[in-house]
Amino acid sequence: MEISLPNGTRCDILTDEYAIEVDFADKWAEAIGQSLNYAAQTGRRAAIILIIEKPSHQKYLQRLEGVIESHALPIVVLPYRQGHCFPCDNP
Repeated sequence: MEISLPNGTRCDILTDEYAIEVDFADKWAEAIGQSLNYAAQTGRRAAIILIIEKPSHQKYLQRLEGVIESHALPIVVLPYRQGHCFPCDNP
C-alpha cells in the first residue's frame, strides 16, 4: 500500500527504518531519485527493492550498485528474485 507524502509523492513501502521504492530492474535509475525523495520526506533511510525477472536483468542491478557506490549514496538495495529479497552489501 502506497503512503502519501507531504510533497504529493507516494512511497511504496514505509517501515520504521526505511522508505522503500519498489520497481522493475529497467527502472533502476528512476528508483534512485524516488528512494532519496522518500527518505528526505520521511526522515527514514532510502531503500530500493529491485525486481529482477530474468538473468539478463542482472545488468540493471550492477548499474544501480555502481552508481550508488561511485557517489556514496545512502541507499540500501534489496534485489527481488523468484519471490525473495536478497540484501546487497551497501549502506
